[in-house]
Amino acid sequence: MDDQDLILVCTVQSPTEAEIIRGALQSAGIACQIGGEGQAGLAGVLAIDILTHASDTKKARQLLKQIRRDKIERKRERVAAKKAKAAAKDSTSEAIQELKPSTDIKKKPK
Repeated sequence: MDDQDLILVCTVQSPTEAEIIRGALQSAGIACQIGGEGQAGLAGVLAIDILTHASDTKKARQLLKQIRRDKIERKRERVAAKKAKAAAKDSTSEAIQELKPSTDIKKKPK
């Protein structure tokens, strides 16, 4: 990659997040470079830049925006599922508590 043609697409704090973004961009056919990969013991302290060719910048930003939207939607779905599960558990508990104990004990015929 020609360093003069590179444009900043986004900045992250985690090397893991940078690698995930690199993988997503590359799988979409967008070449990219991670700036600040050699942070050694300062990983998570210094910002990590994700850079692409100027011609790919718009496409890369759109892809990252869509990935963020999808992530938010998945989180909403997980929260809704947890709430539904908790509500179902509560209603089951209430139904069990409302059952009256049976005192009809039937003897087995001999």
